Amino acid sequence: MAIDAQRDLVPLLRRAPQIASLLSPLPGGYVRLPDVTDGCWFLRHDGMCAYEVAHGREAKFTTCRLFPFNRVFRVGSLRIVDFNSVVCPLQDALGTGRGVSHAELANELAVVGEGPLVNTPLPLPEGARELRWHVLEQSIVEASREALTASSYLPFAARQLELTSRQLGLRSGAATESALESLSRLLACWGALFGELSEETALCTRRMALLTPSLRFNTLFRRAAPAYREGALLQPAQLLAAWFLASKAAAAYGVEHAAIQGAPSPQASHTLSLRSLTELYQAQAPLRDLLARVDQPAVLNQPLTVEDLPKDLATAAQRLSALLLRPAGKKVGAGEPLSRALQAVAAELPSHARALVPALLLRAGDALSFV
Repeated sequence: MAIDAQRDLVPLLRRAPQIASLLSPLPGGYVRLPDVTDGCWFLRHDGMCAYEVAHGREAKFTTCRLFPFNRVFRVGSLRIVDFNSVVCPLQDALGTGRGVSHAELANELAVVGEGPLVNTPLPLPEGARELRWHVLEQSIVEASREALTASSYLPFAARQLELTSRQLGLRSGAATESALESLSRLLACWGALFGELSEETALCTRRMALLTPSLRFNTLFRRAAPAYREGALLQPAQLLAAWFLASKAAAAYGVEHAAIQGAPSPQASHTLSLRSLTELYQAQAPLRDLLARVDQPAVLNQPLTVEDLPKDLATAAQRLSALLLRPAGKKVGAGEPLSRALQAVAAELPSHARALVPALLLRAGDALSFV
């Protein structure tokens, strides 16, 4: 929990002196309070905030008043507000009348005023300002509305690619069909490796669409992010891969959940929360990024290690090495896409083991290069 030092530190120490030893003043005008509970120091068993009940809402810390929309950044005069789906158990409230409205959030920001927690400066990746990044990202926020009721994330990913290509000036009035075709080929390759998706993907699509602006923001503007042009062009395929992997996870969880609960017949899919999808997105970052680039040629600069692998997988890793290894001392030009090698090796394995082939290639780390 981040606390505004100027505004909240002294009142906090007066009202809850028992946590003084846990506070760490940090540069930038705020204080960090680590949490060792399963919720928050002030979360009561009935779900109420003990600090608010005892001292009133106006006494709450800025980060708590804005919760879960408490990741606030500044780029010049532009304010970016992100929700915290990493730790907050968010729920989709669209259409229920129970959610936090834009007007309510704007009012809270006005009430809390200025401070370090609502003015964190955002370093822009190379080229973002020149490419008018905020115009592209806002257009994708608006495009996400249509994806909320779609059964597949594919059309929304294609729309993102179309908008990105147009914004970056790669082609004038890029056709959605062209973007749809290129992303459909990726999806077909993933299906060959991992198995086709079940038809029950609409809920996962809706939640991925809700998360998309936040996931894009946190990927494109993370520390040491690549240049904006490079990152933005990869995002549609990366997010499509994230949706594909999340849909597979939801189906797997549905089967296991049904078995644990003793249901008469396993369901094809199960609900994954917004927080669960965010955690999956972070945990599967290397795999997601690899899948997004399987249509590009790639080479290995050194063989994959196989000593710790079972025989079948060791053989598959050696086969990958043979197909992708760069000849010593020679430059390699653009060749066949990586998907060809992955599918060729997967075809030699039993169906239940084919999904491990991309994970085998991830063992290469920096030794895998795209050309």
